[in-house]
Amino acid sequence: MDFQWVIFEVFVILLTHFSKEVWSFVGNNVSQSSGSSIQNGPESALDNSDDTCAVTNYGAGNYWRIQFNQTLTVKSVELRLKGGNYTIEVGNSLKKVSDRHVCASENLPFPSSKYTVNVSCKPAVRGDIIVVKRVDTGYLSLCDIKLRVCELSTDGEPCPMCTVDTTCRHCDQSHYGDSCEHNCSPGCVPGSCDELTGKCNCITGFTGTHCRFLG
Repeated sequence: MDFQWVIFEVFVILLTHFSKEVWSFVGNNVSQSSGSSIQNGPESALDNSDDTCAVTNYGAGNYWRIQFNQTLTVKSVELRLKGGNYTIEVGNSLKKVSDRHVCASENLPFPSSKYTVNVSCKPAVRGDIIVVKRVDTGYLSLCDIKLRVCELSTDGEPCPMCTVDTTCRHCDQSHYGDSCEHNCSPGCVPGSCDELTGKCNCITGFTGTHCRFLG
């Protein structure tokens, strides 16, 4: 099994298949847009129980959010949600909200019913924030959430890309892209080409974010 499951509990624990070590993520920031009941607060989605749910007040713009104390490479998310229209987003706390990647939009028709929703992020997305957002008016009721991530690299850093089976891989310094299908510009400083975006530092005589222009 070439993947890890992060099972959300009050303390988020990452189980690493390869090293057999248990990684503890203490101090994660969990919040939701509204709702003050301890019984239905944001931590209720983390107790691995389908009987307790994080529930917001009725209204528009409701969300549930968790911020990790390190960046992860998110492959997929499994949710237990009551009916409504939702987006599941992965982002970086240091970037703008508009930069978040929407892994999926889900339309669940019956407000009182619980649904198991499996969302794949294609390609896998690096981030330290996951947001479940209700995009119509109503309560947001999240009863459980599980996260599938790419394996960590040998130095414990998040993998920049995943293959289909969630194993970690890297492009060489001359290529970038989800499948390393693009050539880095000859105007890039060797070793500076970002293996996801192709952005790089320019050698003298080249300009632009990808150093493709003479200038």
